[in-house]
Amino acid sequence: MGALCFDLDGTLFDDRQYVRAGLLAAAEVVSRERGVDIPAELLSAYFQRGLTERTFDRVLEECGLSTDLVPELVPAYHANSAPLVPFPDAESTLERLRPEYDLGVVTGGTNGEAKLDRLGLANYFDTVIVAPARGWSKREPEPFEAALAELNAAPEETAVVGDRPAVDFAQPNRMGLLTVRVRRGQYATTAASDGTEPDVVVGSLSAIPDMMDRKQ
Repeated sequence: MGALCFDLDGTLFDDRQYVRAGLLAAAEVVSRERGVDIPAELLSAYFQRGLTERTFDRVLEECGLSTDLVPELVPAYHANSAPLVPFPDAESTLERLRPEYDLGVVTGGTNGEAKLDRLGLANYFDTVIVAPARGWSKREPEPFEAALAELNAAPEETAVVGDRPAVDFAQPNRMGLLTVRVRRGQYATTAASDGTEPDVVVGSLSAIPDMMDRKQ
């Protein structure tokens, strides 16, 4: 193995902190524009009720507010600049891997490079592929093909590390990359469906260097 490509959200940091900050930023816009305070409703909808899609539309409707405000809430959500903290073992794991492997990030989230800066992890990576910025999805092969090209790595020499089977492993499995699931965070109990099963499952990032040594 010569290269590792990491997912970002949920793999290198608990992305619920980004979500929380984004929802609070959006709530500030609602308060300013409509004079109604809904931070508790937004947080409850996402974290307690599991309304992770069309969250703004649904909460605004429940509060009797027009959804015309949604186009302002989405950029406010992503423009939040709250501090982000990586998983406790993220930096030490990257420190161990960096001398032996080329490292990349392939993320399907927004603001991937800015998130890495806020996490203090940007300098560990040789390439960062932010799929939405290039008009791609991680459910397509292009982000992974781009990472392989930029790392000058062959599929059989590359591992992909992620936390969400359906998004992180379907394409890499088809392409012949080694897939490694870190089973923690909000998708820790999510079952892998046919074609998205990882080759290896670990409980933490800190287990990856030794696992990679065994794969050599």
